[in-house]
Amino acid sequence: MEGSPARMDDEEEACTPVADETTPLHGEKPARRRSLVLGACATLGLLGAATATGRRTTAALFGWSATWGNDYQCRDGGWLELSKYTITTSSPELDAEFATRVFGATDQLTGGDEGADDDTTNLEDPSTYWDCNGKVHIRKLAFGAVKPMELHFPYIHDITPTGPLDVKYWDDYQKALNDESFATNTWNPFMHYALHMYNPDLTATAKRLVADNEPFLARKGQSPLDGRTYYTLVVGSPTGKVYELTSPRLDDGIVEPIEWTADECPACHFSKVYDGDVLDQWWATNKDYQGRLPTADQWFPVRVSIGAAHVDNAANFWRTHFPVLDSVVSKSGLSRVLTVKNIHYIFQEEMQIELSYVENNAQFGGKHSVVDYVEYINSVRDAYAGSNYGWSAWYDRHLGLGLSACPLDTYMRAFTSAGIAFTPHETSAIGDHFHSEGVEGYGLEFQGDFDYSFQSSYSGFDFCTWNTMEDSFYLHQGLEPPSMPDPSRA
Repeated sequence: MEGSPARMDDEEEACTPVADETTPLHGEKPARRRSLVLGACATLGLLGAATATGRRTTAALFGWSATWGNDYQCRDGGWLELSKYTITTSSPELDAEFATRVFGATDQLTGGDEGADDDTTNLEDPSTYWDCNGKVHIRKLAFGAVKPMELHFPYIHDITPTGPLDVKYWDDYQKALNDESFATNTWNPFMHYALHMYNPDLTATAKRLVADNEPFLARKGQSPLDGRTYYTLVVGSPTGKVYELTSPRLDDGIVEPIEWTADECPACHFSKVYDGDVLDQWWATNKDYQGRLPTADQWFPVRVSIGAAHVDNAANFWRTHFPVLDSVVSKSGLSRVLTVKNIHYIFQEEMQIELSYVENNAQFGGKHSVVDYVEYINSVRDAYAGSNYGWSAWYDRHLGLGLSACPLDTYMRAFTSAGIAFTPHETSAIGDHFHSEGVEGYGLEFQGDFDYSFQSSYSGFDFCTWNTMEDSFYLHQGLEPPSMPDPSRA
């Protein structure tokens, strides 16, 4: 077969560095649309008193204008650049070890601010970041020599709001689903939350995973783009994170891959942009020739897949706010799929990375469905965040995207008009950015520049506050920093 690190004055994020909060300064909390829910599974009493939808209109404290030039025309140009894949986790160390061992990710050289009172960064391992008296723990990895993008694993414990079902609850649930899938050689819909990786030859990795007794699903299928057969191993980390390792080459006798089935979204596992020859060339350009890793073990990301409750919601989001992108909805097996093209790697602008949202309508078991998961994350947002207000711990499950065609203010105006939750920040080292709820429960962090037409000043990023805003930002305005909402009193 063929400042302080908590304030983000030096490094990055609650796994990313952008976010702020100005709407709370208007003295009014955003209306909440529903209580924390799990579909038909449960009504969660903690946040059960949320109220109906409503978007507030308030006077602008910092000179915000509802209209500013031809924002749409601006957004219809340029492209987006993907800088990182951030996935909140209950164990950054386990996920980092898995990524290093299984597909050759390497440490990103970052760290905390040496000398800060509450900073316990391990300076001998600068890709390990601690803060807020141990409540913040982040591992930051990258790929290959050129590092086309980064891979971040943050754990923010008991600071930002998760809702009653925390990150560990969902990690354990998805890990249990994956364990059953590997034992029975069956797909589960949470596997659509995946980073897809490429290597010209799967053989060496397959041999190693078999020798290590690493569980996986083995699949194969013919690419609609170039007609080749591609072989895929679907693997899962100790916290339930999923990765697909795909190649057009695999020696016989190592594993026994079966064809993708209709309930696994067959077309979701092939590139819609590049054939194998182009991917081989791109891999060769990025691989690390310095001998730190055998080249056969180095895998590079080519596609991000996201589970979705309603693909049409995702399509509407991307087409409305980023019309420059090519967004196409198609059907594969029992799934509907949104494919978003024209997103480039931030450090390799000539190459695109694909983005897919998958609404899988096959019948699966399990206590919670993907729909339940998306609705739960959205209910946390409704309880604690809004346009230019608050925060959700689920924002730390996001893609980092660079924007250059327009100032960030353009997008924040559009998001405010659409009622999309976001929080902006400015930091001296990394620059301007804002975190948002994204769409379908999967966050997006946007990096670029403010022109201050939306707001005249922004907070830095503080890991140690519930809303990631610096207390000094409010105190400078003569205001008290807002307390985290208590949904039980709503």
